[in-house]
Amino acid sequence: MGRAAAAVAASALLLLHGPSYAGGPLAVGGPGFSNVGQPFLWDAAAMPVQYRVDPGPLSKQPNGTIVIDHATGVARVRSMFNNWQNVPTANISYNNAGDILPTGVYTGGPVATVNNFNAVANSCDAGTQSPIIFDADGSIFAGLGFPAAVIGFAGPCAVTMSGHIASGIGAMNGRFQDGVSQLQLTAAQFDEAFTHEFGHFSGLDHSQINEDVLNQRAGACNVSELAGLPLMFPFLHCQARATAGLPTLAPDDKAWISRFYAVTGTPPAGKTLTSATYGTISGTVFFTDGITQAQGVNVIARSTSNPQGVAASVVSGYLFTGNLGQTVTCSDPANPTAQTCTNFGGSQFGSRDPRVAGAYDIPVPAGTYTLEVESISPFFTGGSGVGPLDPPIPNPGQTVRLPNPVTLAAGQAVNVNITLTGTPPRFDSFESARLQPREPPVLWQRREDPVAELRAG
Repeated sequence: MGRAAAAVAASALLLLHGPSYAGGPLAVGGPGFSNVGQPFLWDAAAMPVQYRVDPGPLSKQPNGTIVIDHATGVARVRSMFNNWQNVPTANISYNNAGDILPTGVYTGGPVATVNNFNAVANSCDAGTQSPIIFDADGSIFAGLGFPAAVIGFAGPCAVTMSGHIASGIGAMNGRFQDGVSQLQLTAAQFDEAFTHEFGHFSGLDHSQINEDVLNQRAGACNVSELAGLPLMFPFLHCQARATAGLPTLAPDDKAWISRFYAVTGTPPAGKTLTSATYGTISGTVFFTDGITQAQGVNVIARSTSNPQGVAASVVSGYLFTGNLGQTVTCSDPANPTAQTCTNFGGSQFGSRDPRVAGAYDIPVPAGTYTLEVESISPFFTGGSGVGPLDPPIPNPGQTVRLPNPVTLAAGQAVNVNITLTGTPPRFDSFESARLQPREPPVLWQRREDPVAELRAG
């Protein structure tokens, strides 16, 4: 995979090359990792996460005039990371360890060129450092072949066999802040976009809540719906949350960063026990037969007191792999390691435990919630994916809200299984010989032989 192609996927993944596991973790351990069925996260015992920053300016005009200098860029990056660090129920922190380290052809100074970018990115792939790159005039993004509308990306570069993120990368396109180029963003929009990307850097995936904002005018979303729209929503469509007087992170964002980096034991200064705020609604989504688990269905918990503004979600089967592998299309099934069987073993990510194929669990603050199920938007694919399936599948049942609210206290877990209505039968006539009617021997019609019996042999 070329560097540009790898980086395009990096708004959700960089070099992990696996599916998203949405409404929660960016990637989940599979066979070969010690964290099978668990998310890849930064090591909570080795905080703070160390990152390094490009020593150049954040933004400059095509004529070289600096618009956002280095010191201001560093301060804005720190503020973006602080949005996650300052969640009182999340035990994650970040530290600027200094300038990006020289590596390969990059000998220091502003990264500035594609060759330097590749060298720095390669050091991230090797787990050596976690660079935040300032492409001050957008020339790196253009040189990598990105579309003009790409603002930037961030995400993990390398993971360990023990299930931790070893390094991460971020790249910011300063052209969107130069004041003269087309497709300018306000400072609030730009900073929120990269706070979103630093959510990926921290191991979070996209979430889908209040998806109907996409039917509203861009930059002018209903504020009550914007309040519950996750910052980790795949598309930048609405006005900045800060512009609308809202906190940078939505309830779903806070819930999942707290879930993954829970505050336990004796809380440090400024922090609160996660279990003193959050409980968990969990269960399994089934097809109509009540037996077969349904993967890829978006499950949303909405507060009964503020349904649009306080909500959290997850995709059923988010811990299960989205690609089990197959041998049907291999040209040589007897030799599954041959290049013709590149998908024999499926993805290296995600659990193979069938008990979690339709499982869901949603962290929510203490309160009363309704549960609803819906399809993942067909527009959310690739780097904008939500859930383990790419492309997503339509909800095999009806989009419904369960009739009975769920009430839970902080630290409490409540189990609610969901059986979809109106799904197709579990088996079709080809899936079980026992279900097939007895029929006469199959006949094969040939043009030169009017009726010839097809015999096994």
